[in-house]
Amino acid sequence: MDFSIPKEVEELRLKIREFVSSEIIPYEKDYDYTIGRLKHDTAELLRKKVKSAGFWTPHLPKSEGGLGLDLVGTAIIFSELGKSFIAPFVFNCDAPDEGNMHLLHKTATPEQKEKFYYPLIKGEIRSAFAMTEPPPGAGSDPSSLQTNAEKVGDKYVLNGHKWYCTGANGAKFIIVMSKVNNSFRRSTLFLVPTDAIGYKMIREVEIMGSHGQGGHCELKFENVEVPENMILGRVGEGFKWSQERLGPARLTHCMRWLGMARRSMEIAREYAKGREVFGQKLSEHEGIGWMFAESALEIESGQMLTLKAAHTLRAGEDARQIISMAKWQVSETLNKCIDRAIQITGSTGYSRDSILELMYRDARAARLADGPTEVHKMVIYKNLMSGKFDF
Repeated sequence: MDFSIPKEVEELRLKIREFVSSEIIPYEKDYDYTIGRLKHDTAELLRKKVKSAGFWTPHLPKSEGGLGLDLVGTAIIFSELGKSFIAPFVFNCDAPDEGNMHLLHKTATPEQKEKFYYPLIKGEIRSAFAMTEPPPGAGSDPSSLQTNAEKVGDKYVLNGHKWYCTGANGAKFIIVMSKVNNSFRRSTLFLVPTDAIGYKMIREVEIMGSHGQGGHCELKFENVEVPENMILGRVGEGFKWSQERLGPARLTHCMRWLGMARRSMEIAREYAKGREVFGQKLSEHEGIGWMFAESALEIESGQMLTLKAAHTLRAGEDARQIISMAKWQVSETLNKCIDRAIQITGSTGYSRDSILELMYRDARAARLADGPTEVHKMVIYKNLMSGKFDF
């Protein structure tokens, strides 16, 4: 493995770092706490700035308007974007759209791409991915999927109940994972426009962190008719393609979380170097120094795991083990770093005078989203016990 950063990627990283610092972070003040997201007009303004700067959809091939980065390059750039909680959306590479673009790029037909993929790339529409269900439905165990589609003529009739569907409020279409004829082995991904008869967004689920531009929503599908040409891939490939989507998506989460962890400690460092207590700068107290050292070690470890996972995926090798390790370690690192940053900054960090308060609430979801920590531990130890991966 060669983790040296190519010259062109390093130059891009520095440009994006400066752009995020000067053009994006100042607009975090427009975050609306009453609705849990960035104000619409501000989001549109910033998206225009990003397009004008030539940084739009950095993860896509150049042929499709992106920057042509491989997964390792994407990891490096996404880490810079993660320093601002609003940057991924305004760069058009936030969840779930980024993962859906990846999936559509690999599996969509020309007709499906014209209808959904290209407008999504341009930022004209948003999307969502519906897999998680209320109990007893699918959560971390997709084999407990309850949503079902029955073949009727040249269509499928879809019935199901989903929730925590990120981005669904205002989305133009939803990728829905469903059984077919009550068989999980025939699980399939369906493209469902949100104006389809029988589809209903019940509510945005109230959560402790940011809602994002489309919330985390509860949905109902009641006899929704889906034409055969709106199947993504083929019947029975739902689990395969969902994992194809979720593997890189877990990794891009890690990339963004590392940026957020770094920023939390940068905020704490600035505060500690300026705050004087007991006759010394706060940064000169050994106990505080150890907190910075621990964070630095954890961030660097997470970076190495994430880059190795990106390298493994890029090489076309089995990346399940290293992705689970990265997702577990980085999600824990994010929470620890922000917690330390608040401890160092004291009441200032605990208040909404500081962005740390919101970052702390958002960070808690990292240990749950795309598989809770316990599931990734289970994946790792089962792989070790089976001999698929070594120590």
